[in-house]
Amino acid sequence: MKSEIKAVESQDIFNELNAKFTNNLKISLNDEKENLNRIELKARKLPVIGQIIREKVEISSTQAELLVIFDEVFSDIITSIYFASCSLDKPAQIILRRALELGIAVVYMWDLPCVFWGWKNHDKDLNFNEMIEYLTDDSFRTYIEKINCNYKGQNIFNHSETRNLYRKLSNTTHGKISTFESNLPLRFSHNVNDWHYHLELVEKVEDIIMELWEKRFFYCLQELEKRTLSTQIMKRGK
Repeated sequence: MKSEIKAVESQDIFNELNAKFTNNLKISLNDEKENLNRIELKARKLPVIGQIIREKVEISSTQAELLVIFDEVFSDIITSIYFASCSLDKPAQIILRRALELGIAVVYMWDLPCVFWGWKNHDKDLNFNEMIEYLTDDSFRTYIEKINCNYKGQNIFNHSETRNLYRKLSNTTHGKISTFESNLPLRFSHNVNDWHYHLELVEKVEDIIMELWEKRFFYCLQELEKRTLSTQIMKRGK
């Protein structure tokens, strides 16, 4: 017996999905309020570093081109949180992986202008493992030690956690069967555990990126602290 495909207006399907996602968003925003506020504040710091560099630091023309990445990382993280709040976990993880890649890449390319121009103008892809190896190499650590008087030779960032997190997010991006959810009965419904888990992933990505950026863009930290404090005061006043 042949299965019948019922004729349904496509806009009805999308309207139904939109209603479900909107409801998921409302539920999510009422959960994890404290964590969400903390994570959102961490996200706000990321583009501010780019703004400080633009306003107060003498940089090369290549580095000026790279400044757009700071805003892009922020945008990706906020979009990832939004998708997850709607219970769109897989798109949320895919774009979070992009944020992690770009957050690493901006430091990798900051002092390698030829790599940046190959990436931008000649479709030369960046390799995540190569970036990690470069940033954890003794040569790069010595370089940071020479330019950053507060750096004492410790790890630049948690590279083992970074690799592990990237692998998890890549499993979703590359469609590993263990990440499939299309046949789950409640796949478009709010799930407390999934929402909490995604916020944990986001905060890990933020912490990794900020730890790395603090080492390389150390000259922004004092001004960043001032602007962050100002933002917190303004939020309390609302």
